[in-house]
Amino acid sequence: SRIGELSVNIAGISGTVGDVSVDLSKQVDDFGTITTSVHQISSTNTEITNVLGNAKEIASNVHSGLSESTGLVERVFANSASDMHKIAESSEAVVSELDGVNANISQVYSFSESIQKIATQTQTLAINAGIMAARAGEEGKGFAIVAEAIRELAQQTTSVSNEINAQLNTLKDTVGELLKYGETNNKVALEAKERTEKMDDELRNFRSFGEQVETLTASISELSGPVEQNVAICSQVVSKMHDLDGEAKSNSSALSRTSESFDSLVSFTEEMIRLIEESGIETEDTPLIRSCMDTAGRIAALFEDAIARNMISVDALFDETYRPIPGTDPQQVMTAFTEFTDRVMPEIQEPFLDTDPRIAFCAAVDRNGYLPTHNKTYSKPQSSDPVWNAANCRNRRIFDDRTGLAAGRNTKPFLLQTYRRDMGGGTFTLMKDLSAPILVKGRHWGGFRVGFKVG
Repeated sequence: SRIGELSVNIAGISGTVGDVSVDLSKQVDDFGTITTSVHQISSTNTEITNVLGNAKEIASNVHSGLSESTGLVERVFANSASDMHKIAESSEAVVSELDGVNANISQVYSFSESIQKIATQTQTLAINAGIMAARAGEEGKGFAIVAEAIRELAQQTTSVSNEINAQLNTLKDTVGELLKYGETNNKVALEAKERTEKMDDELRNFRSFGEQVETLTASISELSGPVEQNVAICSQVVSKMHDLDGEAKSNSSALSRTSESFDSLVSFTEEMIRLIEESGIETEDTPLIRSCMDTAGRIAALFEDAIARNMISVDALFDETYRPIPGTDPQQVMTAFTEFTDRVMPEIQEPFLDTDPRIAFCAAVDRNGYLPTHNKTYSKPQSSDPVWNAANCRNRRIFDDRTGLAAGRNTKPFLLQTYRRDMGGGTFTLMKDLSAPILVKGRHWGGFRVGFKVG
């Protein structure tokens, strides 16, 4: 009895150690993932620091270049604007002067026309004087000479006046062309002057852009400090994470070895219990062990009879092709013998539940831990809740944990194990697991498994 109690306690501790070992292994993996992530963050921060340094240098160079370019453009622009103003003013002066010349030419035209009129009148007068001199005869000869001289002078004056007019016409045409060009140039100069005013606005925007670059450079400088501090902190975190990771791996390894030691201790207590039962000493579990072994024999006989009557073939009975049932959680599977055991096993398993009040379940499992047909209370249709399913839909599932595989693969007369039964949702119950092998025509099919409460 004390050995049985010890076995129960060891099984409970072993299960707890196993759980902690599994959790610690997950934590070790998480530590590794976190360490890798922090490494990547640190590396990224270092790259950001380098990029910020380069960006700061580039922005500083751009700002310096902009300042120089802006100054140069401003000087060139100021000179060009001054020149354009002078050209505009000079163009206006030329146009004004040409307008004055044009007015003078018009005046000269009027003078020339007056001279022409005088010449014409003089010529008329000379003709009349000649006529009158001819009429005077000898007395008018001297007057006739004077009249002829006056007529010649009038002709010369007319000729000179005509020539002056011709020159004035040419000069007027030239001045007109110059005036036309001057007006065009003046218009272009005025437009250029307006454009220089618009360019001045654009230049102000250019100066504003230079100020923004300067602000950007300052912002990059402000950002560099926190990033560099972040890099330093990440380096410290990486160092700490390495230490923690090493400690976690060491603890996980030690706990894993401890768990293995507990498994060996559990196996030792199970072997002790088996030796005590086989020695003939009666214990509280002896009647149940005998019933389990007898029932395993009945199941073997039932399977052999079914093969003999062609209810199922040997190959189908020993089928290991586990076909998943879609949409089940936890996963349920089918084999070639599942429907057969659903028909024949309830008549054996259900009555067995009443042989001892401690029995929680009983079911036949194959050598891989597959439980095709469970008790009715654990064979409910699955719902949408996996936690509820884990506790109430335990048929057609593979229990390939240490206890389940040991029960299915044991070939000794019986195997009494103590284990923590997973009821789903993180709930466990300490139980004893009794199993006896099922041999069909000398071939090991699996075992009849009985779970009963401790104490």
